[in-house]
Amino acid sequence: MFFVLILLSYMIHYPAQTFTKLLKMQINSYPIVRGLASYVLPDRILKRPGSGGSISSEYCYSVWLRHLYYLMDKKLFAEPGEIRSIAEIGPGDSLGIGLSALYTGASRYYAFDVIEHTSLDRNLQINEELFDFFRQQAPIPNTERQKSTRPELPNYDFPSRHLPSDEKYYNGQREAIQKALTKEAHASLSIKYVVPWYDVPNDDVSDLDLIFSQAVMEHVDNIEFAYGQMYRWLRKGGVISHEVDFQTHEMTKEWNGHFFIGDSMWSLLSRGRKYPMNRLPLSAHISMIEKAGFTIKNVVPDQRQNSFKGQQPKVPGVTFSKGDLETCSALIQAVK
Repeated sequence: MFFVLILLSYMIHYPAQTFTKLLKMQINSYPIVRGLASYVLPDRILKRPGSGGSISSEYCYSVWLRHLYYLMDKKLFAEPGEIRSIAEIGPGDSLGIGLSALYTGASRYYAFDVIEHTSLDRNLQINEELFDFFRQQAPIPNTERQKSTRPELPNYDFPSRHLPSDEKYYNGQREAIQKALTKEAHASLSIKYVVPWYDVPNDDVSDLDLIFSQAVMEHVDNIEFAYGQMYRWLRKGGVISHEVDFQTHEMTKEWNGHFFIGDSMWSLLSRGRKYPMNRLPLSAHISMIEKAGFTIKNVVPDQRQNSFKGQQPKVPGVTFSKGDLETCSALIQAVK
């Protein structure tokens, strides 16, 4: 009965030749089924909690130290100890990336999300595992499981020049983080989990040193508003550090095929997704960051071949450069 309903909704909303177009465009079958199913299934089934990211302490440790590497390398901060007050956009299944930042000197952490994914037990477990990484001064993970994690680094050594080697220090941070997570009194750290993040009053967040995200900004519908909010929340001289993933997110077989899908078809494929995709390339993000008032200081692109040479993208109102169609992700760092 379920598949009959899907077929009927498909026949009602889309003409017969649509299926042929889908095949020619090499669109994956899953988003088609999900989009059609969204006409008959409630959101609570299609949009269950869980983001598919940050559940691994190894991943969280690796991501934060990659951001930190470039923050230090480009002299956006002289030392990690200058990064005291931070916010993360879209932490996902755990607060592990932000907790990693607390191990390197931060003392105030805002975790801003749209859907509440994480749990206390998971964060406490991640904290214990992160303590082991920092206590051992483990190299920045670049194992097979982390090969797709971006940005890439020139080397993956633990940044011992910038970070303490004293196990007592890390044990102290571990205990303070545990207290902050469980809201015990007298914790020296502050952790605030805010859902949904776009409703937070401006007076509640101010004078931040750093705002960062990992593979999140491609899911934000209104990036002009988001970058504007970040500008307001940061102190003068504060920094944003965003790793943005411009890939298709399972929509098409080619990594950038989603840029070449017409608006009506994109509407079908986007139905039932937990998070939207804005389909904006690198140049659009840079433009909006500069419009908000930031000065771009560092861009680390990850480039890949464009399989659609000679074809024009079909994202309404967006002008693509040649470089955009060859950039599958990028770390963007800018200063207020």
